[in-house]
Amino acid sequence: MEQKIFNPEKLKIARVARGLSIKDLAELAGLSRQMVSNYESGRNTPSGGSLLSLINVLEFPYNFFTSESKRIYRGATFFRSQSASTKKSRDMQGVRLRFQREIYDSFKKFVNFPQLVLPERIEKDINEITDKEIKQKAKELRELWGLSQNTPITNLIELAEIHGVIISESNMSDEKLDAVSEWIDDRPFIMLTDNHESAVRRRFNVAHELGHIILHDEIESIYEYGSIEFKKIEEQAHQFASHLLLPDNGFTESLISTNLDFYIELKKHWKVSIAAMVYKTAKLGFINEDQKLYLNKKISFNKWRKKEPLDDIIPLEKPTLYNKVFSLIVDNEIVPRSDLLADLALPLDELNKSLSINSSEEIVPKPQLKII
Repeated sequence: MEQKIFNPEKLKIARVARGLSIKDLAELAGLSRQMVSNYESGRNTPSGGSLLSLINVLEFPYNFFTSESKRIYRGATFFRSQSASTKKSRDMQGVRLRFQREIYDSFKKFVNFPQLVLPERIEKDINEITDKEIKQKAKELRELWGLSQNTPITNLIELAEIHGVIISESNMSDEKLDAVSEWIDDRPFIMLTDNHESAVRRRFNVAHELGHIILHDEIESIYEYGSIEFKKIEEQAHQFASHLLLPDNGFTESLISTNLDFYIELKKHWKVSIAAMVYKTAKLGFINEDQKLYLNKKISFNKWRKKEPLDDIIPLEKPTLYNKVFSLIVDNEIVPRSDLLADLALPLDELNKSLSINSSEEIVPKPQLKII
């Protein structure tokens, strides 16, 4: 039987995914830091015993470390709330986006994914993008997705998946990092951090990431920008989300009062946070800065910054596309369930989250390793 070759790049990816430094991994695996560093650089190949120790710590399947590294074109990675998040968290999410692409590549061998339907992307320097263009792109997206300019979006995640955007949930939580998005080859991917956020916050996160996907094609790396420019990039995505979820005409028609209690009723209709609707009201010019400040102070006084009324009632939208594709392949006996999970070569905890399945009792073939 052909001996599989250890792929050093995959060891680093697995380590980063688990949020470990080389020193951390070495200590947990009972190895020296230099040994782990040499394994990652490809200077040395781990023995069977050392590899088994690394696998036990990282909880990645053996075939992950022997699988080929795919060369794919990746655009800029955008992180919602990046200014407050840590590099470690961003790196962990960036690696998980790569996992989502690998799942997509495996599944598309058997299933045709929905055609991507998005407006033409803006290819401009961020300082040249106008508010008018941002509003127009949100309007175009609604038109392309068959939405009226006067009605709320019932289920944004489902609608995005229907039109070819790949959305998944991440197997990690970080209150300072809500979502991440990236163009990988010819398709956009959005990944949501599992922060137990409200339904309205999640919807706004998705709309915000769609803004990056459409507005910021010119950006090659987010790290090229300073804090002022980064703030501008985030504000542009924020504006896009506001226009997408709260189109001017429809929101204006529904805004018959600016009393804070009435915003609770509006929230039922638009499924957007009260704070975001106050922001929109001010943008439209229906309240002045003093009135906006007064409403925001009342929101703070009511302790609605972290939890608003209806947050426990409006159902959370969840990605379903990968789960449907997985079920389609398995139910039609194209590939046995256990074989498909094994071929994906990812940890079961990652697959459970990405595919919305429970494989805790799944029997996945494991390599028989012996110390030489």
